[in-house]
Amino acid sequence: MKTPLNPSIDPSAWATPDILTDSSQVRGTYDPFGFVVSLSHDMHNLLDQTPAGIFGTGTHSQEQLDAFSTYFHETLHWWQHIGSTSGLLLSLTRPMQTHINYEHLQFILKEIGPQKPLEHLTNRQVQTYSTSVESCLNRIVNNWYDLMFNRRIILNPQIISKLIGSPYFDSQGHSILICLANWNLLLEATFDKSHRCVPDPRRWEQSIANLRNQRVEGFFYGSSVKTTTIGALHIFEGQSRFNQIQYLYLSTKGKMSWDAFRQKGMLRGVYVEAFEYFLKVTGYGWPSTPIDAEVLLFLIICDLAINPSDGYPFDIRHFESLIESTDPGIRFAWFCSQAKMRPNLRAALEKCGVEQYLEISTCLCKTLACATPVEIATELTNWTSNGVGFSELMLQDDISNYSDENLPLRLCFAKHLRFAKERIRRPEFFCWPAMFLVERQGADVDLKDSLSIFDKHQPPFILHPSGEIRPAIFQGTPEGNTYKTFNSFYYWILQYDLVEQWIIKPGPFQLDFTWMHPLYTPAVTKPFADRGFRENFGISLDDFSII
Repeated sequence: MKTPLNPSIDPSAWATPDILTDSSQVRGTYDPFGFVVSLSHDMHNLLDQTPAGIFGTGTHSQEQLDAFSTYFHETLHWWQHIGSTSGLLLSLTRPMQTHINYEHLQFILKEIGPQKPLEHLTNRQVQTYSTSVESCLNRIVNNWYDLMFNRRIILNPQIISKLIGSPYFDSQGHSILICLANWNLLLEATFDKSHRCVPDPRRWEQSIANLRNQRVEGFFYGSSVKTTTIGALHIFEGQSRFNQIQYLYLSTKGKMSWDAFRQKGMLRGVYVEAFEYFLKVTGYGWPSTPIDAEVLLFLIICDLAINPSDGYPFDIRHFESLIESTDPGIRFAWFCSQAKMRPNLRAALEKCGVEQYLEISTCLCKTLACATPVEIATELTNWTSNGVGFSELMLQDDISNYSDENLPLRLCFAKHLRFAKERIRRPEFFCWPAMFLVERQGADVDLKDSLSIFDKHQPPFILHPSGEIRPAIFQGTPEGNTYKTFNSFYYWILQYDLVEQWIIKPGPFQLDFTWMHPLYTPAVTKPFADRGFRENFGISLDDFSII
């Protein structure tokens, strides 16, 4: 695995690079904490030299097609993290960890002053402070860990043994509920103060207490963790890789065989584990080509797996089965088993049109009593009609000029709502995008519409070869607003990093942010990082006592 762009992030449960050869060269990455796509210098330069509209066949070199396929792969990661319900909550874990603890951190500063890290204060044998202070310290640290545990279990259950021995781990269900509850409370506080749209987690309290008191497995301290060998990480990478392979296969008119993709290193490790699991469960053999029905069915199962609906955007329908309803890996395994029982689904995918997508997604989601991605998108789109805060957000997104309060949440959720609206119109495109980026014999592919969709939903931040993150410039958006939003966005990201350091990172604050810009050394970063911290908490970084 590759360390994420931000070196302060633990790489053990996050993104992997796009590597197409047996060498160690990384062709591209998407950093879900930095919200940025980066490409190798070769890939970046090739795309700069390539005119728009590279979706046809026969007009571009293999190097240009490889470069676009890499950018396509990383763009799919952006879509996963901004367009799916699981991905959105995973990406916004760090903002949540700051916002849900903000008032508690203010209280701690008032009562005991600036001390770092707070986690160390919860590990003492003897109680030092008042009951209210001790309780608040535990709440801050437990909130941080609950969200971290939920993220890691969802992403990669293969590392679960490293987590369940932690004294901060309560239970799998508890971590899921803390994430969903605080996500909804954050949405409510930012956009839905009149309580017209967002599920109210306060109504869950009695049901949650019942689960714990009745010792329902997965919801009490010491209970087992329900997992499969596949997590969201494997689904994300499998979905991106097989779409990338489909694009290369179609754009070269079928000249690239499976053996060619294997020789390029595209079918190994985390990129193929979910597909191999799918084949094992369903009993299908390896498909003849990358556009066969088996691959199309795999991709629709990936789409359904990463889009749970219980707790967000709909209320929780059945608390006892919440883990199975929301965990992407468990959902993936379930849908694979249901596909095995329904061989007609494969036959229905000889075409990959909207009718086939709706038919199969409805069939599979009924088996889990969950909403389809289109039903989720419809609910979210209704929020923009029924909630003043959401409709105002979309007006801000039109011109990329957001209110500064919770700005990263505002930008990301606006893109989430835009994605939902587009998904209602073209759900098949977001399930099988590669199939609509290249002309296919006998298929009705509207390349103009495909290019329009792709352009509108490109990643907003790109790492330039100089090492500087830059904003993408979208047609019709005032450039001045784009740069203002970009600067504010990463100003917030820096503050989230500082809060995380305050809570759990030992030693002095680390202010090397050269992952954002080569010039952001500690000496350069310190003044504006400190200014932001004082604005938020009324205290300087230099005032902290290091425990």
